[in-house]
Amino acid sequence: MQYINIPEGMQTAYFAMGSGALNELNDFITKVFPGKKPWIIADGNTFAAAGKKASEQFSDQYDPYIFPGSPRLHPESTISDMLAEKMKTMPGVIPLAVGSGVINDIVKRAAGIAGIHYCCIPTASSVDGYTAAGSAMAVGGRKMTLPCPAPYALLADTDVLYTAPPEMFASGYADLFAKVPAGGDWIIAEAAGAEKIDRKIWDLVQKPLRQRLADPNDFGPVFAGLADTGYAMQLYKDSRPASGAEHLMSHVWEMEKLSFNGEEVSHGFKVAIGSITTTRMMEFIINTPLETARKLAKPILSIEERAAEIDELLKKDCYGTGVKELALEKYESTPERREELFGIWEYLQNKLPEQIIDSETAIKMLKSAKSPALYPEIGLSKEQYIHGIKTAQLIRKRYTITDYLYTLGLLDAAIAYVVD
Repeated sequence: MQYINIPEGMQTAYFAMGSGALNELNDFITKVFPGKKPWIIADGNTFAAAGKKASEQFSDQYDPYIFPGSPRLHPESTISDMLAEKMKTMPGVIPLAVGSGVINDIVKRAAGIAGIHYCCIPTASSVDGYTAAGSAMAVGGRKMTLPCPAPYALLADTDVLYTAPPEMFASGYADLFAKVPAGGDWIIAEAAGAEKIDRKIWDLVQKPLRQRLADPNDFGPVFAGLADTGYAMQLYKDSRPASGAEHLMSHVWEMEKLSFNGEEVSHGFKVAIGSITTTRMMEFIINTPLETARKLAKPILSIEERAAEIDELLKKDCYGTGVKELALEKYESTPERREELFGIWEYLQNKLPEQIIDSETAIKMLKSAKSPALYPEIGLSKEQYIHGIKTAQLIRKRYTITDYLYTLGLLDAAIAYVVD
């Protein structure tokens, strides 16, 4: 087992990784959390994958808490609230989150509420949230990132990661790939005057990104990239370094409970579709002359017309509270702002090609990792796909390509370009 270097300033203090690392778990916990009593939290699947072996390492521990393996557990804030209350009654407890993204998010939030550290034991290279602060959870039906510290320690057994279902690695690869178009979104946000790029954090994610994506079948660089993305989110205290419009589309489809062949579509696979979508939208900017873009722009709507448009997009009523108010607050409806944004069009035409991987190559890379890349492959109809793109622009304050194109009156033209 090897201790991995962690950037300075992290809430995560220890990261150990290696073949058979679970066999050294007791020594690791004793070193990192002296005097603490472990409490394993897993589901039926992750307990079988790693939790049982982890439990066997301890002579003194709280009885493991095991959620059912089926149906799939969802990250609900109420579950974290329940676990936090239990932690408060367990003297000296150190929770061990044994699982993938959902288990980690639930335990992370619970430990944050209880005001204690916890240890993450990942069972798959499936998400970027292992080392991130904050938990992606459903609150009153709305997907949100709730505040809480990152794991104080992380122990990854590569034998466990290698034996995870292939679709989980594919999901993690897709989540890491999303950092490419997410970087494009940040470039657009900075150019639009919405959010300046932090170069130190940008470099942490973006500089090694192409190299880590180079082999779609090598989990080591992918897991390292996912970990670095988590560190970047810790430093930035927000998920901007890791996500853009592609994640917002994923959140919409998740809240709509998208399933395919009777199974819920994974986060990473929804993000993969979002990544190809936003890449194509950036190619729309790159390939459309400014004069043509001006001619394609739809008229600016009145506030009443925009409110009616929002109501139509939100009529499924599954997106949580306050979304319409947020969308109206974001609405930029002046000719002056539109002209300002057209003023950066040609700058973006030169800048975005330096960032993105062209959509044809991106599709090949995702498919090589056994990830879907096109919307029918996850069960989306054309109508639901287009609706998800438009609704993604409403649900967060984060400035992305959908905000830029909508304000210019070009979102529909860009969607037509993507679908064609």
